[in-house]
Amino acid sequence: MQFVQAISKEYNRRFFDWVARDVLKTNPLQPSGDSPVIVSMLCHRDVRMYLLAIKSFYRALGRGRIVIINDGTLTQKDIDLLNLHVKPSEYVEASDLSSPHCPEYISWKKLFCIARYIKDTYTIQLDSDTLTVGSGLPDVQKHIDTDTSFILGTWKNQQPTSMLEAAIAAQANQSTHVQMLAEKCFDRLPGSDTLKYIRGCSGFDGFAVQSFDLAYLEAFSQQMYSLIGNKWNEWGSEQTTSNVIVANSDRGAVLPYPKYYNYWGEVENGSDFIHFVGSYRYHGGVYRRLARRIIRELSA
Repeated sequence: MQFVQAISKEYNRRFFDWVARDVLKTNPLQPSGDSPVIVSMLCHRDVRMYLLAIKSFYRALGRGRIVIINDGTLTQKDIDLLNLHVKPSEYVEASDLSSPHCPEYISWKKLFCIARYIKDTYTIQLDSDTLTVGSGLPDVQKHIDTDTSFILGTWKNQQPTSMLEAAIAAQANQSTHVQMLAEKCFDRLPGSDTLKYIRGCSGFDGFAVQSFDLAYLEAFSQQMYSLIGNKWNEWGSEQTTSNVIVANSDRGAVLPYPKYYNYWGEVENGSDFIHFVGSYRYHGGVYRRLARRIIRELSA
């Protein structure tokens, strides 16, 4: 059974890549305005996927400047292609983003980069494995206009909860994932009685001006190191941090689900935005079919 599933996944991945080639035939973006900043981490393998993500998103949002974090694998051909199709205002090298007081794995680089821009500009983090299928994105537009943070949610009617409640809820879970271990310790953080938490997804989030800075990231990481040790260095700690930042930002909120949702193998009707998480990305061919639709619309 596992062999059959692996073959099916590889088939769907290759079929998606074949369909995604046609994004290169769509019209280039014409970015306008300085705000918001739209930040994405990008690798060579995901360039076409990113073009689908940013072109579908920008078509709906209609404003902002684009920043690309080069994970170190982008070729000159990739950069030429991106300059033609996306016209980024800046490329940031992942190797230039670091802190001795935080984890060093690649996803943390996004937070380090965002910390630079939110000093004076609303900043959005957009993953490459996303598609914007709706028009206008009124919820996102409102967050930008009111300078309030947001994050992609994980269930219907989700609201920020207290850190104490999050810690209690996590106790029964036996997972050793870093996010779960961190949540179990939230009641031991200074000020936890007044802090809030959202179990969201950092594949798509927006950060209000001055909602955090590098010093905040470093201080929070040091607190978590003291509670769970080097476990904090594992993948998922940056998402936990994003959840905390948004929850404790003034009027920070969860985007309405399933209007904005993570694809776990089931299609939700009436969605504007979909994040195709890795383990289910090509499941059922949904990503491929929507990509084909987006390409057709962008080509009209």
